[in-house]
Amino acid sequence: MVQTSLLESRHNMTQDCNSHKHSDKSAHGHDPSHNHSGGHGHGHVHDHSRSTKSKLWIALLINAVFLFVEVAGGIITGSLALLADAGHMFTDVAALVLALVVTTLAERPATPKRTYGLLRAEVLGAFVNGASLMIVVVIVFREALHRLHEVQNINGPGMLIIAVLGLLANVISAWVLFDKNENNVNIHAAFLHMAADALGSVGAITAGLVIWLTGWSMIDPIVSILIGALIFWGSFPLLIRTINILLEATPEHIDYDEVQGALLEIGHIVEVHDLHIWTITSGIPSLSAHITLESDCSDSTHWQECLHEAQHMLNDRFGIGHSTLQFEPEGYERTERVI
Repeated sequence: MVQTSLLESRHNMTQDCNSHKHSDKSAHGHDPSHNHSGGHGHGHVHDHSRSTKSKLWIALLINAVFLFVEVAGGIITGSLALLADAGHMFTDVAALVLALVVTTLAERPATPKRTYGLLRAEVLGAFVNGASLMIVVVIVFREALHRLHEVQNINGPGMLIIAVLGLLANVISAWVLFDKNENNVNIHAAFLHMAADALGSVGAITAGLVIWLTGWSMIDPIVSILIGALIFWGSFPLLIRTINILLEATPEHIDYDEVQGALLEIGHIVEVHDLHIWTITSGIPSLSAHITLESDCSDSTHWQECLHEAQHMLNDRFGIGHSTLQFEPEGYERTERVI
């Protein structure tokens, strides 16, 4: 059996496959925002990290302050739509805190006990965030259905003023986070949160206008249900995605059979088995496989060329920059494995 770990250590020294911390865009197929080393010594890397944190802190301050304003306003005016939108804004605050924490943790190097560092902190945080959103949706739906059978006295003008201020807070936060040249996925996710919450504020504004102009308070629980549906629509796929990552499922954008077929298309490879494709954390797919080579290839140094070709194909075609390939000669008797 030909083991590749020593060769990979030498061949991929610039990629640092052992820690996944010193990768660059050309070697690993994902952008420098996933650079987790924190030790390159390049000033622009640290400047970019500081810029990212500054944006997140500004957006967090704006949303945290207005979260309390919207909760208080919802209680004072009696508007469930405002409270539902406040629940959505709470998720925005949680997402911004998560992005800040992940940005900080991602800078920590790997250790012998945590060979991937703390990359999966992002996934765990996203799972908790998604699960809490489901609870918020249930509470909003339950209260809205209850209010559909009871007429509520709602202060339309007060509700409208607070909803407009909420929309303003969302727009300013989205503007702070928006950058067409920004490749950081945490910043992008936070921006999407702000954009989605702005839609909730628009719904609250609509309800406030209707109540103020017509006095029809039933619009409030109706809009609350729509906001709850919006929260569910945005959070349920996030929850499923994080569960799949934690279960180490094949990434959605990668076709397992296509990867296996592409490996078999490489000359001298006769069989691919024990193929596993999973996600370390968002945007960082990994692969491991046992590959059977023709006997005349595995008996010579040509297997090194097969390794080089396979790794480059996986990176260039599928964006899999972290691959561990074990080569075996034809006829090699493998030990039975449970998995």
